[in-house]
Amino acid sequence: MSATLKPKVLFIGFGHLAKSLLSKNLLNSVNIHALNSKGAIKNINLKKKISNIKNDYNYIFLLIRPNTFLTSGNQFQKYLSKETLVISCMAGVKLSTIEKTLKSKKIIRIMPNVMAYNSKSQTHIYMKNKNLFDNKLKKILSTFGTIINVRSEDQINFATSVFGSGPAFIAYIVNIFVKATKKLAKPFKMNEKDVIELFKNVLETNYSSKMLDEFVSSIASKKGTTKAGVNYIKSQNIEKIIYTTFQKAYKRAKEIDSEKKKAKY
Repeated sequence: MSATLKPKVLFIGFGHLAKSLLSKNLLNSVNIHALNSKGAIKNINLKKKISNIKNDYNYIFLLIRPNTFLTSGNQFQKYLSKETLVISCMAGVKLSTIEKTLKSKKIIRIMPNVMAYNSKSQTHIYMKNKNLFDNKLKKILSTFGTIINVRSEDQINFATSVFGSGPAFIAYIVNIFVKATKKLAKPFKMNEKDVIELFKNVLETNYSSKMLDEFVSSIASKKGTTKAGVNYIKSQNIEKIIYTTFQKAYKRAKEIDSEKKKAKY
C-alpha cells in the first residue's frame, strides 16, 4: 500500500499519551498529523509543519485534557468532515458530551495506556454504534496491543482507573520496593536492576490470583522470615490501600463529565 492510500489521522493534543501511541506499527499503518497546544499542526511521519489544513481526516484522536475539551472543544469541529470517525482517549468525558460538542454521531471512546508504544496496551473500547468498528479501525487500534470491547460506558471509567492509571500505580509501588531494598542494602553493593528483575520473574511464573496465593503460602513457612514480613504487610491493610487507590481514580473519572456545566462554549 502506498503512503497516499494510508488512512489520514489527526491527533488533537500531542502530550505524553499521544507520543506513547506512536509505535513503529502505527507509523507504518497511517499518516499522522498532530495538533499541539499552540495550534500548530505537524506531519509526524515526515517531521514537518503543515500550513495548508484540510478537514479530510479519516480518524481524529482526542488526546487533550478533559477540561480543555469541556471548555473549548467546539473549536475542533473545523477538522471534521462527514466521514471522520472521532476516537476519544479522554478520561471521564461521555460520548453524549462529545457528540453534542463536535456535532457528530461518529464517536467512539477508548482507553489505551502508555504501554502502547511497545504494543503492550490493553485498550478498552466503547461505542453506541457497533458498525463504527470496522477492520480498518481494528488494524489501527491493534497496533497499541490487545483490544477489549466493553458493553457499558461506565466500564471505560473502570478501565481508566485500572489500565489507564494502573501502570503509574504499579511503577510507584515497584519504585518504593526498590528504594526500601537500597536503604536496607547500604552496607552492601546492590544493583537495583536485580530487584526489578525479581518482580518480572515472579510475575512470569505466576499469572493468576490463585497461583500468587499458593506462591506466597509455599514460601511463608511458620516462624520463618517470609512469614514475619507477610504478617506485617497484612497488618498494615495494604489490600485496602490499593483498593482505595483504584476507587479514587474511578470516582474521579466519573466526576469529570459533570464539570461540563462550568464550560463556556
